[in-house]
Amino acid sequence: MILKKTQIPKGPTVKQAQQLLSEKKEDTWVILTKQYGKNFLYQGTMVTCDPEIIEMLLMERSHTRKRSIVYRYLYKLIPLPHGLLFLDGNIWQQKLQTVMPVFTRPNISQYAGFMHQYLFQMISGWDQVNQFADLYNTVVKLNASLLMKVGFGLNPDTLLAKELSALLVDYKYDLMDNRTRLDEFGLSKKTIGKLPKFIRAEISRKKKIRLLHKQIQSILDSGVLEKNNGLNWISGLHKAGFSIASIANEVNHLYGAYNALDYTLTCAIYELGKNVSLQEKLRNELRITEQLPMGITHKEFEKIPDTIHFMQEVFRFYPVSMGISRRSGEEIIRGDIRIPAGQEILIALYALHHHPDYWEDPEDFNPERWVAHQPPAFTYIPFLKGPRHCIGRHLAEVNFINFIRVWLLEGIAQVADEPLHLAPFMIPRFEKSIHCTFKKSPKVK
Repeated sequence: MILKKTQIPKGPTVKQAQQLLSEKKEDTWVILTKQYGKNFLYQGTMVTCDPEIIEMLLMERSHTRKRSIVYRYLYKLIPLPHGLLFLDGNIWQQKLQTVMPVFTRPNISQYAGFMHQYLFQMISGWDQVNQFADLYNTVVKLNASLLMKVGFGLNPDTLLAKELSALLVDYKYDLMDNRTRLDEFGLSKKTIGKLPKFIRAEISRKKKIRLLHKQIQSILDSGVLEKNNGLNWISGLHKAGFSIASIANEVNHLYGAYNALDYTLTCAIYELGKNVSLQEKLRNELRITEQLPMGITHKEFEKIPDTIHFMQEVFRFYPVSMGISRRSGEEIIRGDIRIPAGQEILIALYALHHHPDYWEDPEDFNPERWVAHQPPAFTYIPFLKGPRHCIGRHLAEVNFINFIRVWLLEGIAQVADEPLHLAPFMIPRFEKSIHCTFKKSPKVK
């Protein structure tokens, strides 16, 4: 059958998609693209894992000027507070220019030593054998302390930093409560049934945001940020003239985005914990960096190729979102499909990173694939590309490597080698807690 150029193939009904998600979990994303094609229509939104269309959406200015309606109007339904991700126009440019200095490679590099030293200080103080009921919770607590210094210019051990960290973590956990989350794949009666709980939760969250306003004001009044040369989000936004409410929203939003790295690091430790040989291989490689007390920066990445391949595979196998929303700024023609201007489009990131047309044995977690394999263009986009790429890439990579470095050099992790599925939401989190045993390595004298 030859499709008319005005026709986008129809996809599943919401009932069919959600039934698949219930039965097949995260595999559903690839199953749908096999069954309905790499481009299909779902509740008025076009879903795609077509690299050529994705390249146009990410790289051509006409498609990046205006945010998707999902981000512009439905952000409250997504478990991220209002901030850069949802903005466009002058306000986006202004906030972007204000927070960007923190994310440049030189500025991230100067914090690598702090990341290493602080993580070492925390983990070296653990018991010889540690049982973590939920590995993710452990990672969140460790990483939140790093962000207090790198992002906000605060000493993590001070009361101000601890209070801010606790508020941000509490708010994020609240947003990710499965009982009130609405970021499902499609609106249904089930979604509508959650609305009363969601509204009650929103009232509670507004109270927490007001507490955050007071906390930001206390930090600014304390004067502690003046000693950090402005390389932090709070003082940068304050000097740019943004209100306390706007600063609080952005700080909360940026923590929400940073929290995605907590998920990725948990995935990384899970994979290491069930593969002792991989753990030992990376540990041996990372031992050559023990003479780098200032941490690992991008300059040292070439010295640890196996660890970098491992990071790439984690970012492929566990993308931080199942899909990314975009809006076509002008008509797109791709083969027999004509996509009108103003079409809402979901880039199916999980399907893109797991599709067998682009990857050999995509459901195998295999860092070795990166030794010789270069994926086709726009089939591997963990940080997206183009004007709307993730500005936190350098921070995420340096944070990831230094975290894994300290973790592996300080001990050995073990988790149960069993299937671990994701909850059926657009922003992925594990369906159940990961129990982890961490044994300190004996020190060589």
